Amino acid sequence: MTDTFKEACKKADAKRRPAKKNTTKDAKPELPSIEELEAAAGDLVSCCDILGHFGAEVENAGLVGETNNAKLLYLALTSRLFEWPVSIAIKGVSSGGKSFTVEQVLKFFPLAAYFERTGLSEKALAYSEEDFRHRHIIIYEAAGMNSDFGSYLIRSLLSEGRLLYEFVEKTKSGIRARLIDKPGPTGLITTTTAPKLHPENETRLLSLGVIDTPEQTKAVMRALAADDAASTINYSPWHALQAWLAAGEHQVDVPFARKLADLIPPIAVRLRRDFKLLLTLIRAHALLHRATRGHDNQGRIIATVADYEAVRELVAKLFAEGIEATVPKTIRETVAAVAAGIGEVSLASLAQKMKLDKSAVHHRVKKAIDRGYLVNREEKRGMPARIATADPLPDEIEILPDPDALEDRCSVEAPMEGIKEEEAEEDDASEPEQPEPLLPPDPHLNTSTPPVCSAPFYDPGPIPDCLRRAPPSNSNGSPPLCDHCGTPGNLTPWTWPGRPDGIVLHSSCEGPWFDGEGARQ
Repeated sequence: MTDTFKEACKKADAKRRPAKKNTTKDAKPELPSIEELEAAAGDLVSCCDILGHFGAEVENAGLVGETNNAKLLYLALTSRLFEWPVSIAIKGVSSGGKSFTVEQVLKFFPLAAYFERTGLSEKALAYSEEDFRHRHIIIYEAAGMNSDFGSYLIRSLLSEGRLLYEFVEKTKSGIRARLIDKPGPTGLITTTTAPKLHPENETRLLSLGVIDTPEQTKAVMRALAADDAASTINYSPWHALQAWLAAGEHQVDVPFARKLADLIPPIAVRLRRDFKLLLTLIRAHALLHRATRGHDNQGRIIATVADYEAVRELVAKLFAEGIEATVPKTIRETVAAVAAGIGEVSLASLAQKMKLDKSAVHHRVKKAIDRGYLVNREEKRGMPARIATADPLPDEIEILPDPDALEDRCSVEAPMEGIKEEEAEEDDASEPEQPEPLLPPDPHLNTSTPPVCSAPFYDPGPIPDCLRRAPPSNSNGSPPLCDHCGTPGNLTPWTWPGRPDGIVLHSSCEGPWFDGEGARQ
């Protein structure tokens, strides 16, 4: 009996032992070539609106009402291929569909694009064997990374592009220091029921909100009541598309970035980070359409205004809300409902008045209190809230300019003043048509004079690149000085009557100059 048991153990051990490596059989399979990946992606590569096509597909997969959030998640996950990926936090009440939205989007990406967990211990990232390079970490509840040290590790990975964690450990040779180096770049996507995250994390994330309106709830219930199976989606081409993007060129140039920076009002410090995020989203959209975009002499993909237009449609309100230049519609409705009451209102009466779930109203009220638009006058804990209005709601400020402002405005036809239409026709008939350049050889002597304005401030708007010229240096080689205030700096050149060399002005000096000197012309 004993011998039989020993023999059985030997046989079991033999099965556990790894077989001898066969260099032929155990060799890693060759990765598909970029041509093979392009073929596998099919028509997606040449699609003129991949993001729109994705939106239709994710709706067919069963997502209801959250298409814009899904599109932003798709762009953020695509940005993993850049040096600084976009990170996102989806906020909303419990059962609002936050995790479901993330799960549906992830189906369109290969597993190599992300690393998902429901929670992490505070040192898990440092000790993890996972490779975080060009991937997104998915944490389905922000509470799962709620420790201060865990949040610090994530912030380091997002902000520094790598995680360097040094600690001491006991070895045979005694106590020794050990350094863990986890390179990035890495992005983060998380969900939370909290109106705000840790302040240091909040500024590193683009915050999205789920729709909590009765109309959205009705749409979801109708979709569930229909009991129709979601359309069968073939995710393979989408996975191949992402692999094709990763295998080829993914450096993107945004030629209109400087003009865009000039058009965005610098009203908040946070815009320094948000503008960087905006450019990354534009690059991600251009990268998606790599096959239909031009390339510069360095091989980089050239983003177009169409890429900005697609991104602006998704993030314009989010950017304004992030710096509190505008107020979300849901908060405006909540403040208006409180203001319509007499004095103070409770959460229960407010929920009844707005015909919303009490938890949804509590979430809205908390956000409005954080921004200072509402106040809870009840100071005793455990007592019903007494909600009242506080600071007035601000006016709306447009942060992201209209795409038309970025278009080239140099091809404007000059008006033919004082020439009759018949005379113009006779001239055309008598003389052969001679092609003329758009601008003379010395354009700064022949461009039109800025219009005179008697208003207190004249805003000339952005100058087309074809009308700009390099500001001249002074005769002694020193930097040029502003013609209005007489100091150096970032100057913009203008043509001006009676000054063959034109003038140079700070942007802040243009209004006073045109109002003063222009009025005297």
